[in-house]
Amino acid sequence: MNVVIYARFSSHSQTEQSIKGQLKVCYEYAESHNYTVVGEYIDRAQSGKFDNRAEFQRMIADSDKHTFDGILVYQLDRFARNRYDSAIYKAKLKKNGVRVLSAKENITDDASGILIEGVLESMAEYYSVELAQKIHRGMSINAEKCLSNGSNPGLGFKVNKADRTFYVDEEEAAIVREIFERYASGETKAKIVKDLQRRKVKTSIGNEFTYNSLSRLLKNKRYIVIYLYKGVETPGGMPRILDDDLFYRVQSLMNKNKSAPARTRGAKTNIS
Repeated sequence: MNVVIYARFSSHSQTEQSIKGQLKVCYEYAESHNYTVVGEYIDRAQSGKFDNRAEFQRMIADSDKHTFDGILVYQLDRFARNRYDSAIYKAKLKKNGVRVLSAKENITDDASGILIEGVLESMAEYYSVELAQKIHRGMSINAEKCLSNGSNPGLGFKVNKADRTFYVDEEEAAIVREIFERYASGETKAKIVKDLQRRKVKTSIGNEFTYNSLSRLLKNKRYIVIYLYKGVETPGGMPRILDDDLFYRVQSLMNKNKSAPARTRGAKTNIS
């Protein structure tokens, strides 16, 4: 029987080593059962809760070509962690004469095998939901302590990997202060962006500055010690980079420029 191998790892806890381990077990299983592996489909950092996985969808589409008779996975939860998706795609595969095979789970073709497969899929969905709840609880606890949850805090901040606390990167913080002071003194965003691009100053994610990224920076309340999580503000939760007066002067100027008549803004060439 011709089979393809489908392997996947999630972004939160696994690495490329997980793929290598899955492939090793699947190839050993194929060899012991005299299956011929004719292809591999691998999704990296993709949750099994959703079906919008590029390689998964390509594999399902390729089943229409009738070049393979089985899809071999390390365990059924690699195929899907959602019972609805699992049923829908297995039905589609069945129409194309393709079975889903598990290398680690002994699932027979009889009635008991159907029951076992259903139980395994239910357990996979249960553990997926439970894991999501644990992650959410962990992030909420971090937020209560004003710790990093992995989101980008903005230029000027770094995260201590050991305890997830924030600290100020003085070199970047100097750029932040410069930007605020220049805008507060009357320079336009367009002029500031052009200068930052000329100097090859990058944003906190390493991209070239644009009008939009500069606008986001100028609105970032973290610079005045406000920790943000899901729209909730916690004063005193961040190290300080700017004084309140400068930050709010800039907010006032941006609001004033935003509400200026369009013809006035045009005449002054992007004063906002």
